Amino acid sequence: MTTQSITIQVKFFASLRESLGMSQINLTVPVESTVEMLLKEIQDTYGRDNPLIDIRHVHVAVNQQLVEFDQMIEQDDEIAIFPPITGG
Repeated sequence: MTTQSITIQVKFFASLRESLGMSQINLTVPVESTVEMLLKEIQDTYGRDNPLIDIRHVHVAVNQQLVEFDQMIEQDDEIAIFPPITGG
């Protein structure tokens, strides 16, 4: 049995982009993945020792709209991940 998958573009911003050393990646994920599932995959792959990739604190936009982590991801979606916002 073959699992169907989709390809999405993930963009990283601000200190997250600098920390990872890349501004974007293309990922293949199973059909019916959520933003939370995607974030866990990114954390497992790129963020084991990176405190900036903490899925409890990032903000995520899908196709330029801020979303909750239960948002479903579709083929060719553009995902933007922003680190925690601080100010002073």
